[in-house]
Amino acid sequence: MKVLIFSDIHGNTRQLEKLVATPADIYIAAGDLSNFGKVLDRCGEIMKPLGDRAWILPGNHETHKQTAALCEKFGFTDFHRKKLKVGNSNWAGLGYSNVTPFHTPGEYTEDEIAKALAEFDATPQLNLVVHFPPLDTKLDEFAPGKHAGSATLRTWVEKEKPQTLFCGHIHETAALTDTLGATKLRNVGPEGHLFET
Repeated sequence: MKVLIFSDIHGNTRQLEKLVATPADIYIAAGDLSNFGKVLDRCGEIMKPLGDRAWILPGNHETHKQTAALCEKFGFTDFHRKKLKVGNSNWAGLGYSNVTPFHTPGEYTEDEIAKALAEFDATPQLNLVVHFPPLDTKLDEFAPGKHAGSATLRTWVEKEKPQTLFCGHIHETAALTDTLGATKLRNVGPEGHLFET
C-alpha cells in the first residue's frame, strides 16, 4: 500500500494537481491546504476524484469546522484526531499547530496537544501524521538555533515510540528528516512523501 503524505500547499493548486496525479492508495493532506481558509473549495475540486482516499487534517490556517465541511462536501475522510488502518498498519492524525505568533485559526495549547495525543496512547506499529513538528529537532528549526516545535509532542514521541512521524508547518525544513529514539521523523512539505506500508 502506498500512502502519499503532503503539507503546506497554501493554495498552490498547480502543486496539488501534481500530487493528485501521483499514483497512491491513500493521500494524506497534513494541514494548510489554504491561507486562512481561502481557496479550500478549489482544493476540494482538484482532490474530488480521490473521494474517501483523501484524508484531511486542518493545519493552523484552517479550523476543524472548515476541513470537516470540506470532507462532507467532497466525500473525503476527516482524519483529525482519528485512528485508521492502512492494510495492517495503524495511522493516527492530529491537525492544528502549537501556538504561533501569527494568531492563526488552528492552534492548540500544549495542554490541548497533550489531551489529543493521549487518545493515541499504546497504539502498536503507529504511523503518526501531525501538522506540527516536535521541539528541538531538525524539523522545527526555522532559523539557525531557533526552534518552534512542540515540547509536548516530543515528550509523547519519546514515551510512545511511534514507528514514524510525518509533519509539515515549518516551511524552511520541508523534506528534511530526523529521528527521536527509534522514531523516524519527516517534514513532508508541499512536494510530499510517498510511503510504502
